[in-house]
Parts: sequence; C-alpha cells; structure tokens
Amino acid sequence: MYGLVDGNNFYCSAHRSFDPTLEGKPIVVLSNRDGNIVARSNEAKALNIKMGQPFFETRELREQHDIVVFSSAYELYGDTSARLMSVLTQFAPDVEVYSIDEAFLWIEEYMGTYPTYQDLGAAIREKVDQWLRLPVCVGFGPTKTLAKLANRLAKKTPELNGVCVLDTPEAITEALSEFPVKDLWGVGGRYAAKLKQHGITTAAQLRQVPDDWINGLMTVNGLRLVHELRGFPCHMLEINPPARKTICTAPGFGKLIPDLATLADALTTHLCRCCEKLRKQDSLCGAITVFLHTDRFRKTPGNRGDGPGQPAKQYAGSITLTLPHPTNSTTELLTYAESGLRAIFRFGYNYLKVGIMLSDLVPGDYRQKGVFVEGPNEKLMALSSVVDKVNRRYGQDKLRLASQQYNPDWPMKQKYLSKRYTTRWEDILEAK
Repeated sequence: MYGLVDGNNFYCSAHRSFDPTLEGKPIVVLSNRDGNIVARSNEAKALNIKMGQPFFETRELREQHDIVVFSSAYELYGDTSARLMSVLTQFAPDVEVYSIDEAFLWIEEYMGTYPTYQDLGAAIREKVDQWLRLPVCVGFGPTKTLAKLANRLAKKTPELNGVCVLDTPEAITEALSEFPVKDLWGVGGRYAAKLKQHGITTAAQLRQVPDDWINGLMTVNGLRLVHELRGFPCHMLEINPPARKTICTAPGFGKLIPDLATLADALTTHLCRCCEKLRKQDSLCGAITVFLHTDRFRKTPGNRGDGPGQPAKQYAGSITLTLPHPTNSTTELLTYAESGLRAIFRFGYNYLKVGIMLSDLVPGDYRQKGVFVEGPNEKLMALSSVVDKVNRRYGQDKLRLASQQYNPDWPMKQKYLSKRYTTRWEDILEAK
C-alpha cells in the first residue's frame, strides 16, 4: 500500500505553527513581489479569496475581516518541510518527497503497533501535530494515483477526520464513482475537456475505457493512469529522485529596472543560486540561457510607438550559449551569462524580470577535452565548492563574487515578511 501525506494550506500553516494567536484567523501569503495571493487558509477561502488574485483587489476584505498577510518566507517553508519529512521516516522507512508539502510512503503489510491503515493515518496526523503543529491529511491506496485520490477525499470530507483508506475493491469503486476526472492526478484542463467531449466525467468512467483508446487520446501517460485506477502500480516510489535536467531561477523584481548594471547584479545573484543547486546534485552545465522581459501588463514599459498615440512597445529577449566544456564553476559560467545579457539588453525599457537557465546537465565526473580547450578549470570548480561550504556554515552569500553588489534596488519585495524563526538567532522563540 502507498500512503500520501499532504500538509493542509502549508504556507499558512507554517506561519501559524510558530504563532498560535493566528488560530482561526484568515491568513494569506503573497508571491515574490507581494503582488498576488499564492496561499490561503481555510478562513480566507471562506471569504471567497481566489488563488492568484491580485493583492490590491482584497483591500476592502482585509479591512473588514482583519486578514493576516505574510510575504513568502521560503527559508521557513524549506525548514518546516524538512522537519515534516523527518517525522514521516518514523512511520515508514521508504519516503519519497514529492513536493515541499507532500510525501509518498510505502507501507508494508506489517505495520507494527498499528493494526489498520486508519490507525496508522491517525497516528501520523497526531505526531505531526504534536511535534510540528502542522495539520496534515493522509490517503492510502494500492497505487500512488489512488493514494493521491484518497488524500484529496480526506481533505474534502470532514467526516473522514483527515484519513481516507482505499484498501478494498468496494471502497475504490465507491470513491471513483463520484470523483471528477478533472481532479485526477495527471489530468490537466486540456485532457479533461477532451474526455468530457466523449462523455467521461468521473474517474470510474475513465477506469473502464479500452487501453488502445486511452493510449491514442492521452498517450502512454494516460494509459498508466488508467492502470493505476484499476489497482496496478505503474509509478514506483522514487526514494532517490533523479538529478534535474535543467535548473532555472527567475524571480521578479520589486520594481521595474531600466539599467544594465542593476540587471547584471541580479543576474549574478540568480546564477549563484543556480550553481549552488548544480553542485549540490553533483552535475556540470553544458549550456546556459539568459532571458529578460518587460511587464506586458504595463501601459508604458519603455520606448514609445512610431507615431503619436501609438501604444508602448514591449520587449522580451533570450539567448542560449553552448559552453566549450561542461562546468559548474560560478566564475566560468558568469562570463558567458554576462556576455549573453549584454547581447539581448536594449536601452530605453523598464524590465520586470531577468532570469537564467542551466541545461545540458551531465554528471560531475564527466570530462571532455576539445581541440582548442583542455576542459573545465579544475581549480575554479574546487574554489566554488569551497565557497558553498563557507556559506553553508556562516550564512548565504557571506562569501560572494565582487559583481554581486547586493544592490538594494532590485531584490524582491517582502513588506509583510514574518520573523525568521528557524534561521535567525534573534527570532528564535523563547520559552517563558
């Protein structure tokens, strides 16, 4: 049996876990630039606040209902997630971290002191609440897809008390009979519309379709989904997930940026973040892509039109550079990134975002010498690894490149940032 443990309103719950006075209050969490709502507590959802809704549109609601607002605090969420996954290993030796707030468990037939899956789910919820003060729901099923479906039912059905078990054919059939096909794991809006055109609106109906037909409509992924709905596992647990094939960082600016120097400063910081992830998974990068664009929703982003009354022009540019040899040295990659930025930069525009993507990733021990190059600079690669160790010990960017100026004009806007309970000594809670 597979189990799926999912945190309820994870971002909001992470803030609430360190501040019990927030219990029962509506909470929203904002995006990078405090522009949109990316997380809502149940109380905020009841006020009809939508996911992705612009923050300025909620002003009246916030004044009427005393809504608590937080900027995104990714360090807090990351630490809370790591603690959650650590707790889950107490109940199952094999845990697949699926996302920041979700994990699949492989539960063998023998569950020790827990005679039923219902008891095990209740124990997980109780332990996570006791140790982390986080609400979670647990779903069990013979496949990962059915476990995911069971978890969704556990969230949407209060009488289940946060635990749903699909361990018998009768329970599975009953669950699938009313479950909308559009809410299935792996079915997006486009496929849901196609299935609806053929009269398939529930998971039970999808389970009955012929293999050849679903393979033609949704390819092999759709066929695997149908087999999992029938109880045949097709997606195995990934205890050690494969290395990423691409690494990308492109957070928006706190305000529009017009000059190349500030863009270069931001690009350097983004590249440092990407290179840290690259070295963490022991990979080398063979190609680098730099891109930037204006705000397409803004009426006056930069250069005007060709004549009076013409609308403002928008601009977006990107360039991909292939390296002569794969490397993970921040210094080497920065040379290519800066040349790419200079190539696509255009004067006269106010830019909303600059980003970078590392691709053509290969294992860290890969070496390829060319006719005119000897391969990556081993000393610079070793230096970058040392910088990572220093920053892990003393704090992010304590040791950084000179071009990483820490310009206060471009970092993301975080007006409503909470205390950093897990990463700053002065913000650690005190017991009285």
